[in-house]
Amino acid sequence: MTVRPEPEVSLLHDLLDRAAARWPGRTALVSGPVSGTFGELRDASLAAETGLRRAGVRRGDRVVVVIDEFTDAIAVMFGASRLGAVYVLMNGDTTGYAAGHVLRDCAPVLVVAGGDTEARRCAEALGLPIAHLPCFTAPPPRDGPLEPVPYAARPVSWDLVSVLYTSGSTGRPKGVAGTHANMVFAAQMIARRLRLREDDVIGCVLPLAFDYGVYQILLSMLSGCALVWGKGTDAGPGLLAFLDRHRVTVLPSVPGLAHNLDRLSRRTPHALPPLRVLTNTGAAMSADLLGRLRASYPDLGVYLMFGLTECKRISILLPEELPHKPDSVGRPLDDTECVIVDADGRPLPPGELGELVVRGPHVTLGYWGDPERTALRFRAWGPFGERALFTGDQCWLDEDGYLYFHGRDDDIYKSNGFRVSATEVAMAAEEVPGVQEAFCVGARGDEPPVLAVVTELTALRVRTELQKHLEWFKVPDLIVPVERLPLNRNGKVAPEAVRALGKAVATPGKPAGGFGKTESLDDAGRSV
Repeated sequence: MTVRPEPEVSLLHDLLDRAAARWPGRTALVSGPVSGTFGELRDASLAAETGLRRAGVRRGDRVVVVIDEFTDAIAVMFGASRLGAVYVLMNGDTTGYAAGHVLRDCAPVLVVAGGDTEARRCAEALGLPIAHLPCFTAPPPRDGPLEPVPYAARPVSWDLVSVLYTSGSTGRPKGVAGTHANMVFAAQMIARRLRLREDDVIGCVLPLAFDYGVYQILLSMLSGCALVWGKGTDAGPGLLAFLDRHRVTVLPSVPGLAHNLDRLSRRTPHALPPLRVLTNTGAAMSADLLGRLRASYPDLGVYLMFGLTECKRISILLPEELPHKPDSVGRPLDDTECVIVDADGRPLPPGELGELVVRGPHVTLGYWGDPERTALRFRAWGPFGERALFTGDQCWLDEDGYLYFHGRDDDIYKSNGFRVSATEVAMAAEEVPGVQEAFCVGARGDEPPVLAVVTELTALRVRTELQKHLEWFKVPDLIVPVERLPLNRNGKVAPEAVRALGKAVATPGKPAGGFGKTESLDDAGRSV
């Protein structure tokens, strides 16, 4: 019997082709009433490649994909990869302001959009070509043969394939430029640590344009498991119903989503979904929240992950490592070097706090069209002068090579002459009995630090209890109790909205509730 070799994996769409060769009839994606197998998704991506070519897209061109229908967006994403084009994902509910910034910044040759969204209207106003490519549900018509792609125009692994715009929580969104090699390596190393199974079902309720969301697709292709995509409403009160309806076993989460899972699970302990894996990133998960989740789900394996969009993932702490290294964010991924350096770039020994520098195949090319900010974070370093990412994160390594996160450069602030980590303050606040969630923004100019806490306690009571956990100079003067933390569309806390809460409290005559009682905010902290 002739054994057919598996497709080689070096380009992003190779992940899809290999999954389609292994499991052609297995369900790959489910989004509402639409579902498809790995084989069907491969065929849809080929149809998308044809549609993009007919629209004039060529190697190196940027294609903005406004996500109207999830399955079609994925098909176009892989179709662009086949062409050697660069895809830029944009959520369908992106505001006109944010859409305008992305469209001007990446200068696309085509915007793929179906529905009537602000992003589409913004593209029309800018005079950009727009196409609707329902490749999954209705492949585009074939209007005659196409010329074969010249050999020299075919993509290679070090070609750019994605520009992923960050949430903009620390300024205007930056376009992180990732190659095929960056994404394939990161996906493979993450999959190796998470140990997903073919019978797993990943349930994702996070935005596709959030890099955490994109990689769930790649993980499903590496493991052969199904990916179910939920709407934003499935992240709220309907979370348990969504997870149970689809028999979800793997939940990618951020702390806000994990807190919601905890609250809902304690209300209905008799009707819990069959979760076996929960991954966490975006911010640290408190020991108290972790303990409550494990009380509801005794067999749940929690993977604490740490990374940046600029290299996707840096380290993962496995569930079995948690009892021995409870404060760590895990060991670096395979073939990844983490070094702690001082202000002059000199390596520090284990136990010493300094800036984290990362070297590895997943370190991206930098920021699209922004050489100044690229030069600040991406520098030649090490014995061979290789490209390294200076993360701006304050960390330390122990003797066993486990990494510990202390805060970002922009997270560290001065209080009474002492350096304080806003992350440390928030983590300590979540240890206060009666505080469910907490988020702290540090001092900035004349603006003092602000601690927002989800609790029924008074600010005075929180401050009194917090003094038992922190030195006096670390306890913020502005503590704001809220019903819920203000979130951006990626499920992360919106820092500028927390600052607005502090300003409201500090201004006589203004209500303290503010954004703390709203549902969702955009990346600049505006209500949406």
